[in-house]
Amino acid sequence: MHGNQLAKSYSGKYHPDLVLAFQILILFFAGMSAVVLHARFRSPIGLPGHHGLEFMALTTLMAMRFKFRLRGVFFALGAGSALFIPFLGFTDPFAEIAFMLPSLVLCLLMDAFHFAGRFKSVALIAFGGFAYMCIPLLRILIHATTGFPYKSLLINPFYVIAMYFAFGVAGTILGYYTYRGLKSL
Repeated sequence: MHGNQLAKSYSGKYHPDLVLAFQILILFFAGMSAVVLHARFRSPIGLPGHHGLEFMALTTLMAMRFKFRLRGVFFALGAGSALFIPFLGFTDPFAEIAFMLPSLVLCLLMDAFHFAGRFKSVALIAFGGFAYMCIPLLRILIHATTGFPYKSLLINPFYVIAMYFAFGVAGTILGYYTYRGLKSL
């Protein structure tokens, strides 16, 4: 030994600011990928809200994985910024607001209401259905104020709202069980 100290080891924990920045990037890109998946897998099956399955699965998975309060904002910012990509094919001028809303509502409800036991998962599933159902509710409000036509809402708005809720619930269930499965690994 020469009396020199050993080099500092970096095998300890990471700096908390670096971890938070990495989590924010993950949330942002998850929001972007939810919108890209929506645009990529357009299928003319005629069921309104059927993209709620993958959108709410990603939203729920990210909302449960990261626990800081602004997680829904960063997911929403990623979803909203993906809509500015011109070749995705969205023609709705209010799509940014509509696709940013579900993650904001879900995380707001998750943070505002805390339940214990089995009721926690039931409440989360109901929150997810309501969060995705906010899209047609917002579109009804937009149609009433601006007159912008949404074809599916002009046919039967109650059916559209019910289908968005159903696919929001299904996507939340998928995201919840994906989170639990990954957590048990």
